[in-house]
Amino acid sequence: MKGIKYYRPEIFNRFEIKTCSNVLHSYREHVHEELSFAYIEKGSTILNVRGKDYYIEAGEAVIIFPYVSHRCQPVDINDWKFTMVYIGDKLYKQIINSIDKKSSIRIKKLNDFELNRVKQLLNYLENHTNIYNREVKLINTLIQLFNTCHIDIQYQSDKKINSIKRYIEDHFLEEIRLKDIEDRFEVNKFVLIRNFKNKFNTTPSAYQLQLKINYGKHLLKDSDDIVDIALKSGFYDQAHFTKEFKKAYGITPLQYRKALKNQ
Repeated sequence: MKGIKYYRPEIFNRFEIKTCSNVLHSYREHVHEELSFAYIEKGSTILNVRGKDYYIEAGEAVIIFPYVSHRCQPVDINDWKFTMVYIGDKLYKQIINSIDKKSSIRIKKLNDFELNRVKQLLNYLENHTNIYNREVKLINTLIQLFNTCHIDIQYQSDKKINSIKRYIEDHFLEEIRLKDIEDRFEVNKFVLIRNFKNKFNTTPSAYQLQLKINYGKHLLKDSDDIVDIALKSGFYDQAHFTKEFKKAYGITPLQYRKALKNQ
């Protein structure tokens, strides 16, 4: 697909690389189930996390922890390029265990040496076939880059809201009713929605929808049966899935699937 390039290794659940230039790939609040590392190659973007804007420009990098709601809006779509690495759970747990777990997003200004290290890493990931060596280089590079960051966006402490969030993550393919959450966690629905929104910048139902879309994206990596994927992801039909997928990622499921095939 023009403006968007994907690379994935033969064992997909380890990582995926996406390069996007002059294309608005996502324009609403969304989450990634993976640990995500991105650096801005050209232009600048506004990263919104929990209602607060952060200005990120060329030469800066961002690491986003799994299931953290955020939104990116390029300042000038015609002057815009970034590369993102999605890191699957077999790798990201090793990385998270080696850095401060209190952070949910980290932003770092890259000096020339660090920028070259990132470019070398991406080139290495795409051009070397040894899985072990790629994993070691990826983990080592990210740990070193994010030992020091100029912005650490911290998790807020709220055990009940965190538990509700985990409950949604564990049951997102099921029908979740607000009344069920009220009863299970002994919380008033108005308090629940307000506190969930304050912490995660989204509502429980919108968060569940994001997880369904993410799950559909995962299924697209191995199948192009959009109808089947839509139903498995908890959507009414293909049209509903396609509509929500495009809102989240800026492209249709079929366009995403074609981008993977044309890597």
